[in-house]
Amino acid sequence: MQGKRTKILSCLTWAALLTAFLISCNMQQIVLRRPVPHAPVYDNPHRACVHCHGTEEPKAGPALFPQDADPSSTCLDCHDYSENHHPHNFSPDNPADFPFPLYKGQVRCLTCHEIHGGPTHEGTPKLLRGGPYGDRRTICSTCHFKDQYAGINPHIMRGSNGNILEVNGEPVCLLCHTTKPNPEVDSTPDVRFRADVGFLCWRCHPPMPDPFFSKHFLVTPSDSTLQIMQDTEARMMVILPLVPRGRITCSTCHNPHQEGVILHEAAAKGADAHARLRILSMCDACHSIR
Repeated sequence: MQGKRTKILSCLTWAALLTAFLISCNMQQIVLRRPVPHAPVYDNPHRACVHCHGTEEPKAGPALFPQDADPSSTCLDCHDYSENHHPHNFSPDNPADFPFPLYKGQVRCLTCHEIHGGPTHEGTPKLLRGGPYGDRRTICSTCHFKDQYAGINPHIMRGSNGNILEVNGEPVCLLCHTTKPNPEVDSTPDVRFRADVGFLCWRCHPPMPDPFFSKHFLVTPSDSTLQIMQDTEARMMVILPLVPRGRITCSTCHNPHQEGVILHEAAAKGADAHARLRILSMCDACHSIR
């Protein structure tokens, strides 16, 4: 009797194991048949229609963008900033002769950037319209003419009698600033620029050569680098200004002002110095060299 019971239990055990095995196989088949999420070839929202058009199959016409929105407004969903860039949302002089597309007569994001990367959709650095460019300033000269700045030195701000010089009837400060800074009260956060500092500098100066440029310009310092910079500022009584969003720019290392224009000692460091460097050993300001 005991042997018969053992045999029945053994059969039940094998039956349970067989059932579990069949269920497992069936579940594996279900898993294998389940659609696998497709990883896009390009991890780039510019390659996915839905990010901007709200659908994967946009059709030409008035409904190309949601609620007929300004196409450039979709750029700000990801590129959510208005400073530290080229001015936009303004009407240029002679819009009928403007070389790039305008939206309702105004310069917007897609005036200078071609979101699909050109007719072949291959893309260009920064998606610049008409690119790629050997020198990124080439696109600038499409709208801005170099002779506008010929003979102007924005680094010379005061005359021999100490007065602020003028260009076209306005203080020379307004070549770079939207409002004339007040050196007696203004600090770094109070100063406003006509455009990103890099754009202002490139009117006369070419970008520094790579790989130095690509590793520094508009790079956000790491926590450790930022700590070294702050230590340098305190130790050497200097300011190493960053542009909005905490990124490095030309004026982080170079002081573009004439000596005597800025009154605050730390901000004035480097004025009229060699290469206008804020401190002599500029690399040491950010990097711990041992």
